[in-house]
Formats: sequence, C-alpha cells, structure tokens
Amino acid sequence: MKRFEHGGDIYTHPGVVDFSASLNPLGMPKAAREALLASVDACEFYPDPYARELVRALADFEQVDEAWVVPCAGATDAIARLCQVVNPQRALVFAPCYGGYEQALARLGVEACVALLRERDGFVLGEDAALAIEQGVDLVFLANPNNPTGRCLNRTTLEACLARAAEVGAVVALDECFIDLSEGAGSSDLLQDHPHLVIIKAFTKSFCLAGLRLGYALCADDALAEKLRQTGQPWAVSVPAQVAGVACAGEGSYLERSRALVRVERERLIGALTTLGLRVVPSDANYLLLFGPEGLGRALLARGVMVRACDNFVGLGPGWYRVAVRTPEQNALLVAVLREVL
Repeated sequence: MKRFEHGGDIYTHPGVVDFSASLNPLGMPKAAREALLASVDACEFYPDPYARELVRALADFEQVDEAWVVPCAGATDAIARLCQVVNPQRALVFAPCYGGYEQALARLGVEACVALLRERDGFVLGEDAALAIEQGVDLVFLANPNNPTGRCLNRTTLEACLARAAEVGAVVALDECFIDLSEGAGSSDLLQDHPHLVIIKAFTKSFCLAGLRLGYALCADDALAEKLRQTGQPWAVSVPAQVAGVACAGEGSYLERSRALVRVERERLIGALTTLGLRVVPSDANYLLLFGPEGLGRALLARGVMVRACDNFVGLGPGWYRVAVRTPEQNALLVAVLREVL
C-alpha cells in the first residue's frame, strides 16, 4: 500500500495520542455536536445542492458577499477545483509547504516550480518573494500561516505578491486553513481589490471537523467563483457537513478560547522542546516544526505518540517533524515521552 502522505492516520496506528494532525485542541464545539445529532433524519434526503444556509453562514463568518463563497468537500477539494479551472501551464509553490498543492497539480500533469524558503530566515517568506512570480506563471500558491513551518505572511509581502501576480496574469491561491487558530489576521478584506485572489479555508482544523470534510473558497471574481462551483461534484457538501458548518460559523467565542489556549501552550511547548535540545522553528500557528534525531518519530510511535514526519516535504528531509499544540495534559505527555526517548 502506498504511504499515506499526510497526518492523522490513526487507523493504521490505533490507540496512539495523535500529534500528527493539527486540529483544535478543544475538539468539536458543543453546538456542532448537537446540530449533528439533530440532523440524523435529514440524512435521508439529498443535501441542498447550493448549500444556501451554509453559504449565508460562511459569508457572515468571513464578512464577505454571499456570491464570493464556494462550499467544498474540504480544502483539498477546493484546491483540486482551482487547479482544474485555472489549468495552469506553470504553477509556483514556496516550499516547504502543504503537499496537496503539488498533488493536485500532478493529477493535471503539471510539475510545480519551487521557490525554497530558507531555514536561516526562519522559513519566512521574504520581501523578495514577488520576484519568483515570473512571466509565464499562471497559478501561485501561498499559505497564511504556512504548513508545516507555522509562519504567517507579512501583509506587505502578500500585497507585493498579489501585485506581481496581477502583472503577469496569475491567479493566487491563498491557503488560510490555519489562520483562525493563529496569531495572524485573515485576508478576506483583500478580495474586493484583487479579483485574481482565491482564499482557501476549511473548518477541519479550526473547529475540529476533520471527519466531515468541509472547506470553502472565497473569490470576488464572479466568473471564477462560478467556475469553481461548476467544477465540483453534485451534492459535494453533505447534510452533516452543512449542518455542522452553520453551527460552527456562530461560535466566535469558541475560537477566541481556542486561540488563547494555543497561545499559552505553544510557548510552553517551545520552551520544553528547546530545553530537551531540539531545534524548534518559531511559530504563529497551532503546530511546531522541529528538528531532531532521524529515528525520533519511530521511537515516539513505539511509545504510543504519533508526530508528523516531514521528510517528504520539499526543502526538508530526515530529522524534521511537525507536532500539534494540544491540551496541557497531552503536551505534558509528549514532553515526558520525548525526555524518555532522548
């Protein structure tokens, strides 16, 4: 069987404490659980093909026009749709980054052009990033914050990249799947002035709905947004996903509590991991990229703790790992097992 290239595979390793998937440590909101339980009978029927109630809720959540919202079956669905619609001849990624961009491009026979982020710069996208957007590039992937580095985009850098992309006629896909659990600000306010910008988000991480597959794209270009809708499969967003999404969209205070917990635990975890001699990249998100012994992941897994090996990320390699910031008790367990292993 081909190696699964993402985190969260608790089925191959049942019973582990999972730090490989960077989900909200508070779990699914109570309102979403209650809405899901109440929606069981509705699952006898097809979902609303236009997800109208969900679109209204997401537009209010993002403070954008309803016409800009395209619900999808997770962020991976949104990425795949965008690649199909743009059908790029040349696509640019800044690595290390989420492998789903290159996987979606590969299905179209497109090999991504790669601009490497430098460890000596903290894996931060620099002011010169826009220079990598050359003539002939028609799709650019950016992430805010980036995965697996956890670094948020500087607004000035982002706007420079958007300006350069407009000059060469490229669409910009901005992945903000982790923004609601990070220290950064979202970018939906840029959509009006940048019709070539498509923001990709999901409730997977922020509301711990990984099993429901709920994502969406935001785009102010009516024609592009409509193409994204038409590219998806009929009834792409299930009844449970629509119901839970509507419930979560009203849970602003839940996100505030989540960010507060992540902020405290992230700094505590950075201190503990650094004390153990691991090299930890500064992070704005609910996960940390670290460098340690090459066999560290296997040693942790043998003791019931699963982390994300990052050796398959372009620009990284053996010894790099990503760990989620979880609850105080779970983080303490991770540190204790690491102390034992190291």
